[in-house]
Amino acid sequence: MAVTEVLMGLGSWGVQLSEETPREVLDRLQFFSHLALVPGRVTVAEYQDELLSMARYVGVLTGRESERRKAIRGQGMAVWLGDSDDKGEVLETAVQVNGATFPNAIRALLGSSTAVVEGVLHSAAGTYTGRHQWQSRRQAIDYVCSTMGCDWRVNGNGTLDAGPPASLFKTTPTCVIVREGAAGPDMALTGLPGDMALARDVEDWTSRVVLLAEGEGASVATAAVSILSNPYLDLRGQPVRRTRLVSESGTATGNAQARAQLQLNRFSGTRDAMRLSAADYDIRGAFVPGDWVWVYDPDSGLYDTDNEIIYRGQRINPIRLRAVESSWPVAQGMTVACRHQDGTWMDLTPHVLWESGATSVVVGELHRALTSGGEPVGPRPIPDATVPGTVSWLLPFQTGVYLDALGGTRATIQLSWDEPLNADGSTVLDGDHYEIRYDVSPATGWRTAYAAWGDTQTVIGDLSPGVAYDFQIRAIDMSGNAGEWSVTETATAHPDTIPPSTPAAPVVAGSSLALQVRHELGKATGGTHNLELDLSHLEIHVGDTAGFSADETTLKGQMAATAGMMQAEIAAVGTVEVAETTTRWVRVIAVDMAGNRSAASAAASATALLVDSAHISDLTVSKVTAGTISSNWLIGASIRTASSGQRVELNATGLHGYNGGGIELVSLLNDGSFTLRTAASGARIELDATTGFRAFNSSSAQTVSITPNGTFTLQTAASGSRVVLDAAGIRAYSSGTTETVNIEAASGTATLTGEVRSAAAGRRIVVNPHGSTDPQIKFYPSSGTNETTISAPPSFSNEAELRIRTGVGLNSRRGELFLGSGFCYLRNGDGPIPEARLMLSELGHFDLGAKTGTVNASGGDVTVSSSHNAFVTGQNVHLVGGGVHLRGRLGVGNSDSAVVAGKVATSGTGGTVFYGVTYSGTPYPAVAVRSGNNAAFNLGGVGPSSFSWSWGGPGLSAGADHINWFGKVE
Repeated sequence: MAVTEVLMGLGSWGVQLSEETPREVLDRLQFFSHLALVPGRVTVAEYQDELLSMARYVGVLTGRESERRKAIRGQGMAVWLGDSDDKGEVLETAVQVNGATFPNAIRALLGSSTAVVEGVLHSAAGTYTGRHQWQSRRQAIDYVCSTMGCDWRVNGNGTLDAGPPASLFKTTPTCVIVREGAAGPDMALTGLPGDMALARDVEDWTSRVVLLAEGEGASVATAAVSILSNPYLDLRGQPVRRTRLVSESGTATGNAQARAQLQLNRFSGTRDAMRLSAADYDIRGAFVPGDWVWVYDPDSGLYDTDNEIIYRGQRINPIRLRAVESSWPVAQGMTVACRHQDGTWMDLTPHVLWESGATSVVVGELHRALTSGGEPVGPRPIPDATVPGTVSWLLPFQTGVYLDALGGTRATIQLSWDEPLNADGSTVLDGDHYEIRYDVSPATGWRTAYAAWGDTQTVIGDLSPGVAYDFQIRAIDMSGNAGEWSVTETATAHPDTIPPSTPAAPVVAGSSLALQVRHELGKATGGTHNLELDLSHLEIHVGDTAGFSADETTLKGQMAATAGMMQAEIAAVGTVEVAETTTRWVRVIAVDMAGNRSAASAAASATALLVDSAHISDLTVSKVTAGTISSNWLIGASIRTASSGQRVELNATGLHGYNGGGIELVSLLNDGSFTLRTAASGARIELDATTGFRAFNSSSAQTVSITPNGTFTLQTAASGSRVVLDAAGIRAYSSGTTETVNIEAASGTATLTGEVRSAAAGRRIVVNPHGSTDPQIKFYPSSGTNETTISAPPSFSNEAELRIRTGVGLNSRRGELFLGSGFCYLRNGDGPIPEARLMLSELGHFDLGAKTGTVNASGGDVTVSSSHNAFVTGQNVHLVGGGVHLRGRLGVGNSDSAVVAGKVATSGTGGTVFYGVTYSGTPYPAVAVRSGNNAAFNLGGVGPSSFSWSWGGPGLSAGADHINWFGKVE
């Protein structure tokens, strides 16, 4: 596989990966990722997206193989504008360009929100007018550039440059391509030696172009242009006349003349196409496709007397040709990196199977197969309505195997088919080519191949042996009409039947007990580490004579021999136990992964004796594969698993472990100190003898610390919402870093912000419930929310208060106890006027009240004992309705009696005085009148509730006179 770059084309690339490529690496190689090939070795993680501009080549991943031969492939960055089938960014809505400059015309076609964005757009002469629809952006941009004599390119960073060739490429050559052996250093020019093949013809030579533009019938717009000087004569000595008709129905009338001149420029000269095979694979610094170069080989006719340059002190007359295509290998020394669709980069360099070989350069003209033939000429607007029919396969397919340039076994499958008719049954007269697609069965991502019309078979190569592939084919005519895909035919590539090359003779060392065999994995024809890459192992055969034949009876063992060992230039070493003490001869046979066995190598006898037991002062061995060390070894240097990067090392200071970046993560030292780290930074765990155990989050903030002196810190996060546990206690914080819980270890003091509950539901106690504005304790029953509440003073009061309020009981009432500063209040019921209340004040006041009914004692009396008195001081006792029964003394009286008294202001000479209450007995009052006159005063109608009076003097005055009475109730 190699990289192919084409001027204003898609190009292609392919990279092979080693069999040992990790699965996690392969899984990251997603379709439409980007591959960057950078000259030299760079650190991918350091440069990231800068690699897109640094790279020699950037391509888009569109195919992959995940079999034994792992490979990825794709196309150039131009595929984002449209692929070879014009899929991609299609102009579904017409884009009309009127009298626009070249940069503005390209901007209109490029649009916005695309993978390719504007880079550098250079000015060009003239303006452009045209309408574009149902074309890919690549096809439309290519049309405008060719019309206005410009080129375009898509850079590795996804930017589009366009303009005259002189603005994008080198028109004055700085490179000379010469025949092998004629190159050398020069102060001004770069010389590239190689094998050249020049093809020149006039098959497409044209003296006049007539272009048919838009329109139909008699109104078709036309433009014609002829060459100014005709160098060729016909049989009669007349100028050769060759008129080319070009049909471009999408070309506007205003562009017809320019398009006709463009076509004449293409075909008015000879077609010069030269292919160079250069030994120097990295020619990027000399030229790129699009640059002009000097080509000089007078023996092949490659010279032009109109050009004269000085090269290596000599005057030469090279021809000036344009480099239009180059193909070069992915060679060792490059950096291969892949950009995932999420923007992260991955270094593939350690997993690449490097290629070798020459660089192929095409200068002059593109191969005809890579140029567009245009639309057919004929009457319009009648389109070609015939569509090729479905192609039928001819079975069975033929298959074979071969060795590729790297020595790997690959397979081919030869496909055959019948030439189809049109879908309407007519003969195909305008067939153009066949399109074939294939992939590993069951096919998910197709690869494409083409065959010319007239061919009925083709060979598909570079297939994996023994693997089944799906194939489909369709026919396409000159109008671009494509037939239906054929049925899918599955064929299995031929298995690997090619044995490895005969290996070179091994090197053997022997003792009386065993033979040690060493092999440099080279071929018998010469070289080391150059056996085929599908090698699996080497068989070890031992015989008594130099001419013994290797067979099953002489097989004594095997030793591993893989592609990885050859790439790393590691010799294969194995030991076999052989009891004989006579001279022994050894041959090896190479076996590949398919089980194919090579011819036996030449025989080799032991060249040095192995020591079974001895005292050795200085020992050098190539490899220790097995055995037991039963003595003490003194290490003067170190034992390492690698010289750098990720490794484990044992030396005089202790044991050390390093990550891939060479940073030490583990150390066990002979002074007792140690360090264990899971990573050098970011989220990790560390353990050492000085600081103890520590843990860090992804931001390298410490979250756990346990020190050797007993102090510790455990926290769920470095900031924000978290829980912290240390020697001081337990603390919890909200997302705003407000402390919500603090339990102090020293004092046992606990501070809790928020709700505390004894259970999540049911019968429970809740302290400081959510939603409460004042401190509260609530007691919930087994079900429901009919809770009892103990609450502190409200937030608007500074008084020392406590309230206990029950839930609604069986009598549908609440009970409440209110303890305040100097008072106690007990009541039953809700609302501002409770059903019943009792209040005791700090001054000894007593208040007993009821909303309705009477204050009584059920089943007994309300009693003030005989040893105490009941007083109402400074206030009145008001009894409304009902009756009061007094037992004992009220003031001064006899036993079982009550002394009553009263005073009433009155007027007139008679009336009735009411006591205000109705006594159970008759009080028999004594009455006196206070008046300024003396007269007779009489009582009458004495009863439990009132008495009557009469006055014999002048009428009493209510403002000055009144009646007093007192009596004893029996």
